[in-house]
Amino acid sequence: MNEAGRQSVDYLVGGFRISIGPESTTPGPRTHIVAFVEALRQSGTRVRTVLASDLPFLSRFARVQQSDYVGAAGWKIHAADVVRVGAAIWSGMCVFALSATAPAPSVIYERVAVLQSLSSFHRFKRRAVRIVEANGVLSRETAQDRKVLRAERLATALERHVLRRADLVVAVSTALKTELVQHAGIAPSKVLVVPNGVSDAFFDAVRVERSSDRVTIGFVGSVVAWQHLDEFLEAVQDVRRARTDGRRIAVEIVGEGGDLARLERMVTDRGWTGSVTFLGRLPHEDALQRMRSWDLGFAGHRRSSSASMYHSPLKLYEYAALGLIVVCTPSADATALAASGASLHTFEERSGLEGALRSALADLDRSTAEEMAERRERVRQSHSWRARTELLMRTVASGETGSAA
Repeated sequence: MNEAGRQSVDYLVGGFRISIGPESTTPGPRTHIVAFVEALRQSGTRVRTVLASDLPFLSRFARVQQSDYVGAAGWKIHAADVVRVGAAIWSGMCVFALSATAPAPSVIYERVAVLQSLSSFHRFKRRAVRIVEANGVLSRETAQDRKVLRAERLATALERHVLRRADLVVAVSTALKTELVQHAGIAPSKVLVVPNGVSDAFFDAVRVERSSDRVTIGFVGSVVAWQHLDEFLEAVQDVRRARTDGRRIAVEIVGEGGDLARLERMVTDRGWTGSVTFLGRLPHEDALQRMRSWDLGFAGHRRSSSASMYHSPLKLYEYAALGLIVVCTPSADATALAASGASLHTFEERSGLEGALRSALADLDRSTAEEMAERRERVRQSHSWRARTELLMRTVASGETGSAA
């Protein structure tokens, strides 16, 4: 601890594309980082953030969008790998320089990124508690799912190095904990499970009054193949045609990604433009304002190259905090939110999606404003970022490791 007896954290973000400004091209990580750091500060922890994209000569990476990688030639991906390695060495040198002129933190907290090991360059890496947060097996995801990495063996070696060097690894789900133990050969007792959470801004947002003639189903996040938005749009149209109550079903999709252009063509070709709106990437505040008017939220993330679906979908928490009824695939997060009172309707394959949508719409018809408000408050008590960060800092203070649902 520092001279004031307070925990101090150097929070390192190695992802070159990640920024936390209003025009961020990575809204999911941006939301996570901003809310997590704010919750730490609210609990009295001093936090200094160091983002690779804020370091000299690296800001250009933050302007790259995920869709820019789609269909890139193999040689371009090889060239990008070389640039990444050079940028990683430079960013590591910058971290050393910054840490050499700053007070020693009690905790070095690194968010894992491909081809990065920022904490390895930190001057106080042997004096501070070294925590590494993993949101996936990123070397494998980037190479096999996103197909924008050729140096997978090097990325895997660096990822394992970062995880093995940590005093504590933070995983976003129990399933990911299992994958990380196998991937990096680390002890299960070294991994603390801290799922995603949600900031107070979502709980405090005032809901727009429900429309009497329109139901809006929304999606926010990366528009990528593993979200299965094509199946979602087909199922919505099938359900819409079968309804007889006269209420329109509209879909709004917030986000950009490699599958966006294909989905836009699909909607145009099938004549669905009157009921499906693509809003693109929106600043965080604008996205929140749009979500206030939704009735249902959709999350269709399934496993990709992994053995199981190990991600912790941030959007689930945002939907639940707004009081939305949620249609989603099964996950530990969905189970925990349902136990806290959120209204979730799950499905596993395309064949079950229409049934989940119909069930959610029936639930919407039964729900009152008072019931939605009660659900929001129960979710706040269990799944706010403040609750998550308090768990983490208690674990650090006690010197223990383990897992928490």
